[in-house]
Amino acid sequence: MKNTIFLSNTFVAAVALALLVPATAAGEDVLMQAMREELARTMDELRMEGMDEPYFVAYTIRDNEQVSVGASFGALLPSSTSRTRWLGVELRVGDASFDNTNFRGMGFFGGGGSASLPLTDDVVEIRRQIWLATDDAYKNALKQIAAKRAALQNETRVEDLGDLSPQEPYEYAEEPGAELPRLDEVEGLVRDLSIRFRDMPHIMDSRVGAHAARGRTYYVNSEGSSFIRSDPTAFLSVTAQTQADDGAMLHDFRAVHAHGWDDIANRGDLAAEVEAMGAAISERRSASALEDRYIGPVLFEGQAAAELTAQVLLPRLSGVRTPETERRFSARRSGNPFLDKLGARVLPRFMYLADDATLTGNGFVGGYPVDDDGVPAQATSLVENGILKTLLTTRNPVRGIDGSTGNRRGGGPQPSNLVMTNKRGMTREELYDELKLLMEEREAEYGIVVRRLGNPGLMPASGFSFNIGFAGPGAGQSNVADALVAYRFYPDGREELLRTVEFAGIADSVFKEIVAASDSNTIYTRGGSWGFASGLVMMVGGGLGLSPSSGGTVTLSVPDLLFEEMSVRNPTGNLPHPPVAEHPFFEE
Repeated sequence: MKNTIFLSNTFVAAVALALLVPATAAGEDVLMQAMREELARTMDELRMEGMDEPYFVAYTIRDNEQVSVGASFGALLPSSTSRTRWLGVELRVGDASFDNTNFRGMGFFGGGGSASLPLTDDVVEIRRQIWLATDDAYKNALKQIAAKRAALQNETRVEDLGDLSPQEPYEYAEEPGAELPRLDEVEGLVRDLSIRFRDMPHIMDSRVGAHAARGRTYYVNSEGSSFIRSDPTAFLSVTAQTQADDGAMLHDFRAVHAHGWDDIANRGDLAAEVEAMGAAISERRSASALEDRYIGPVLFEGQAAAELTAQVLLPRLSGVRTPETERRFSARRSGNPFLDKLGARVLPRFMYLADDATLTGNGFVGGYPVDDDGVPAQATSLVENGILKTLLTTRNPVRGIDGSTGNRRGGGPQPSNLVMTNKRGMTREELYDELKLLMEEREAEYGIVVRRLGNPGLMPASGFSFNIGFAGPGAGQSNVADALVAYRFYPDGREELLRTVEFAGIADSVFKEIVAASDSNTIYTRGGSWGFASGLVMMVGGGLGLSPSSGGTVTLSVPDLLFEEMSVRNPTGNLPHPPVAEHPFFEE
């Protein structure tokens, strides 16, 4: 077979032309120029005789500068500054109705190509790297579509969805964001917050971590879409851990997400938050524990309501398509159970849920102007009157959903700013009256109020855990983190602090049984990866917390939520012995 991908004289001519580009061209112009020129050459010349030609190509370059700092009890941990340029190539052969994507077989679990690009604005070298990555992506795409055709040639496709939804070309460009903070500036704040734990003898482990990034994303595709987008992020995390006399491990965290470092550095309440967290952990050491399993009404307030929504509901809002597979892999196919609940009730009839990437200010930091497919940001109504109307999607077609909602973030669809509202919100007093009524109906001695819930991505370094669970449409349940601040609530209004409690696997269907919600919302931002997990799920928690989790940042606006029935218990498992010697900071 004659290979006519790139003739050597063509490449030489392209290089000679590139050398004529003025050396004073701006870095951004160089990146866009390199991508556009290679894209045009790819669409004109990239083909092998007798083989499929590319019908869609997209190039993405991410240019990222970052600062990461950590500290423990006032001592700085290794800090770093770095800059990277990364190229991603998405290349499809065939046509929009059937191409090389949406297939999983032996040796084919992904597609496209990638490369690390030079930081120097050298258009020739950048084009060379794009050329090589494109060549690799094309050859992989040919192998993939051949394997996909072979796997399906003796099968009847039950769902003929196509592989790429149409999208009008869109262009967007914005100015760069603020410069990164100096390393010593970030170190100073982190060290100042961390050293406060030296005055807390009960704290056995603590970490303060900060991460600031100044990112720029450049995108072009063969349909005419292009964008230049700023992706600034800033993140501060504080974790601390103690141990009760009986060995029970207790921890808490605080996390602040922002678009820029100044939004964090200029907050005047950070030190007070650290000290309040330390005091709250200390108080829990002498708090009571649940004697027996509790089944009854549970009220989630503030952060706990938002974190519960993030852990149980958020992963199910992404419309992820189950790929075609070779027969040997297709014994059991699973995916997001919410794909089968479109048109069904998933929340109470008085509740609404929407995702809106266009929201800015007032605590919303999960938005963006254009997604990673080049689709402009938009508001998407997900749940109306409790009925699931749609899911968040990319240009990857999904059964029952038309087109993209503009939520491609990285490898798939993810939420941005998620807003839950209700049309019969209650005041705090009315909400507690409703809780008392539920307790009275059950003749319960007390109810449970949860005000803070753990985040598996923000565990103390010594709280490293390796948990194996099973999630999927059959189980329909999520393993929710333990409560960090919870109370017994008695009919006379008394509250009794509980050391910690855990929840039995919580099914997503529990959100249908919300009895009441507050008339005000808590705005809470969380980093993480939100794709739906199916099959064997391995969750690893721990680390220094020096940067937010991969997968994008989401801001939730959620009211307090009163559930009619949940199963709550004292954490199970054996307890480690407390340290034999005293904490060295407080040795007498």
